[in-house]
Amino acid sequence: MGLQLGATVFFNRPEEFEMILKVVQKYPFVQYIEFRGEAPFFFPGITPQSDFKFYREVLSRTPLKTTIHTTMYDINLATLNPRIKEANIKSYKEYIDLAAYFESEIIVLHDGEVYQEFARSPRREEFLQIAERHLIETLVELADYGQQKGVKVALENAPPQKHVSLVWNAENHTAMLQKINHPNLGALFDVAHAFLHGLDIPEYLEAIHPYLLEIHAHNNMGEKDDHLGLPNGKIDYLSILKHPVVDGVPFIMEIRSYDEVIHTLEWLKAHGFAE
Repeated sequence: MGLQLGATVFFNRPEEFEMILKVVQKYPFVQYIEFRGEAPFFFPGITPQSDFKFYREVLSRTPLKTTIHTTMYDINLATLNPRIKEANIKSYKEYIDLAAYFESEIIVLHDGEVYQEFARSPRREEFLQIAERHLIETLVELADYGQQKGVKVALENAPPQKHVSLVWNAENHTAMLQKINHPNLGALFDVAHAFLHGLDIPEYLEAIHPYLLEIHAHNNMGEKDDHLGLPNGKIDYLSILKHPVVDGVPFIMEIRSYDEVIHTLEWLKAHGFAE
């Protein structure tokens, strides 16, 4: 199948979305865009339906396929609070509805976190078990709902953070997916997040391969989650792009700067990846 290249949309104003028309015309090897599901650009309950219609009309003028990165702010799938858990599920089901509206193949979500106040408690193990149970129950319900709508759910590995993540390395990532064992739930592997944890990228790719639905690619200097262009950091993307596991998997470049996206696309062309 070859590389399935795409990029995340980091725009803030609806009218900026039309920039994808110029990008896909100049770089026809781009096959995907990923909506960034944050306010105000793409957020259920905040973004007007007229904006969603506009995005869909623009997409209709392209051959692009889509995925959706759901919100990761102001929400926590590893919450200990059962009321917040139910609100999380309701919110993410709205993202799945949007994915169906856009005929998106995948929604991406993060595992959430257990706050240090709970993780340092004498009841740490109890709290971690509750968090994991809530995460698993949420993922099962969302995977079921996504299956009804024709949308797959991809669980992403977290970057280093202040609080405790349940999914951040190959071992706990695959263990979570094995435990749930749902045909509509798989993995998103974020290369840069794994790099920041000091993990072996090829080993992670090979371990997660049976569950792999999508890859996030961006670069950093090894200290923070910079979301730089692929040639602009310490990660060796030339070797990653040639790894056999990457073949045929949506390879979404999650790069914050539009200029760095363009620079990366030119870099891909120069290295023979634009076919």
